[in-house]
Amino acid sequence: MRFAVLISWLVTVSLGAFMLRTWLSRGGLSRERARPGGLPPQLIFGHAGMAVTGLLIWVAYLAAGTRALAWTAVAVLMVTVCLGLCTVTLWAPYPARRPGERQAATLNEPPAAEQTAAGQADGGDPLAFQVTDEMIAQLLSDPVPPARPRPIHPNPAVLIPVAHGFAAISTFVLAVMAASL
Repeated sequence: MRFAVLISWLVTVSLGAFMLRTWLSRGGLSRERARPGGLPPQLIFGHAGMAVTGLLIWVAYLAAGTRALAWTAVAVLMVTVCLGLCTVTLWAPYPARRPGERQAATLNEPPAAEQTAAGQADGGDPLAFQVTDEMIAQLLSDPVPPARPRPIHPNPAVLIPVAHGFAAISTFVLAVMAASL
């Protein structure tokens, strides 16, 4: 069981290292610093550092066999999982919008483009906008073609963070079981 924890921890750390390397190589650190309210680099590097520290403590437990080292590694792993959950929570976009969808300024107020078009047509009052026969004739003569549904292509890159999360959960469960035996 102790070596299953080690293997699970190594898989989790390798997936996390891949994500961290990819994030750094694509300029994630500078992008997060430049964005107001961006993800603090201390959170990401703290998560990675705690994961490696816990792994080293687990290796020391395997070498020494001291139960206190096992529970110390589990405690470090708990902190690592909490930092990982914080990272996911701060990174996850909410509410998620579809690509190309615009966000209105307020819920009750139409977007500025609609206000401008309506205001120009009828002297500034957006509620007094009228549809004319010329507008209907133009729409009937040149209708907008219906949008074709786009095929859905799954993104395999999403599987890496999901696999990292499931590997972290299995590592934690296995570590608690191994430490309690």
